[in-house]
Amino acid sequence: MAIRKPGLSTDGERFSIVVCFDGSEESHRALRYAVRIGSGTDADLTLLYVRPFDQGLRTSGLDLSVVRENILSWGLDLPGMRVLKEGRDALVELGWLETDWEKEHAHAQVRGDPLGDNAIVYSSPSGRSIVLRLLVAKSVADGVLDECELGQYNLCIVGWPPATGGASGVGYITQEVANRIAREHSGTVLVSRFLEESHGHLVCVSNHEGSILSARMDAEVAARCACPIYLLSVAPSQTKLYSAKRAIARARAAIRDAGLEVSGATTLVGDPVTTIIEEGKKYSVIVMSRFRRRTGWRQFFSNSIAFKVLAKAKNSVMIVR
Repeated sequence: MAIRKPGLSTDGERFSIVVCFDGSEESHRALRYAVRIGSGTDADLTLLYVRPFDQGLRTSGLDLSVVRENILSWGLDLPGMRVLKEGRDALVELGWLETDWEKEHAHAQVRGDPLGDNAIVYSSPSGRSIVLRLLVAKSVADGVLDECELGQYNLCIVGWPPATGGASGVGYITQEVANRIAREHSGTVLVSRFLEESHGHLVCVSNHEGSILSARMDAEVAARCACPIYLLSVAPSQTKLYSAKRAIARARAAIRDAGLEVSGATTLVGDPVTTIIEEGKKYSVIVMSRFRRRTGWRQFFSNSIAFKVLAKAKNSVMIVR
């Protein structure tokens, strides 16, 4: 049975979010933030659980066709299904999913794995969709990255677990997995850590067209959850201070052209990574751009700088592409 890709519509105006959900507290925080960002009726949400090939499969001696039929009723303790049920129940409690929504199930065979890929799609009368997706892949990170590529999501959210521990069970998200998703996904990724929702987005900008565009893109995301927008530009030396101030002015104008307002802006001189992390402690999310090229002023927000912030920051980081 074919299922419409979540978040895509004929008018191309829907906003789609995928949450890497493993049942951990970090993934529950990510889910709650996704609900806040997707508060409008134009938003679709996918909860994704990835299981490595044929790992931990328990069918209790039942025929596999019966197993797949029971996925609809959540009647069996299959790998990932109980976790996705937790996510579904959380969405009901948050008022984001009604029990009377239309429900559709799809299954795709995967060579080498008896359970295969499965999805349950809940559709509301207004056109919103919530997808519970259970995939098998050679690794958790590979499965998430493949789904992000195929699903064309506007935003991928992944929780950052503690250095030790994490959700119990097969295929939980580790720091290594979260880091790889943030580095290799071609779209926008929010890595959530102990997310405090009311402190706004700190958007880091440089005097480059890609950075200005990223600032506008994040402003539109922040506006969806009524999060205030703050701008920061850090000059690595006094000679770059004018360029940093110019970046603030350009980003503010681009955001205003989108019909949004900036709540505050700061230019500082210092080490970019240290300064961004220290300033970022005041906000819910630090927002960074990722450039493909690394020359001149673009080195400031090059891959190495962005991911040093991601690795060292104590709060959530969004990398906009």
